Amino acid sequence: MKKVQQGFTLIELMIVVAIIGILAAIALPAYQNYTKKSANRACLAEAKAYANVVLVAVNDGQTVPAAPNKACTGTTDATGWTITTLATITATPKAPGDAGTGGISCDMVNGGNCTITAGQGSTATP
Repeated sequence: MKKVQQGFTLIELMIVVAIIGILAAIALPAYQNYTKKSANRACLAEAKAYANVVLVAVNDGQTVPAAPNKACTGTTDATGWTITTLATITATPKAPGDAGTGGISCDMVNGGNCTITAGQGSTATP
């Protein structure tokens, strides 16, 4: 009686490992791009929300709260601003965002319109 061997051959295993390596090489750069975009958008949302809070507080004559720092770093603190001292709020996305190549800018004089400039000089408004 002939004994049948079961299992994978070395060649089959090498082919599977090569295919997984190729897929990982394709997927990893795309994943890194998604995480950067996500960090940038989270910072944009945080800056826009803070700009809205500042506008409401200033218009109602209330005290402006301190700037949040969950998704952004270096957010302009508007504490103490009044209707006559409104300026621009700026923020930088935390890693893995495009902190070195751009940031967030909210023009408080024109209604708190926020833009994000990151990557290769692209600008987007939510």
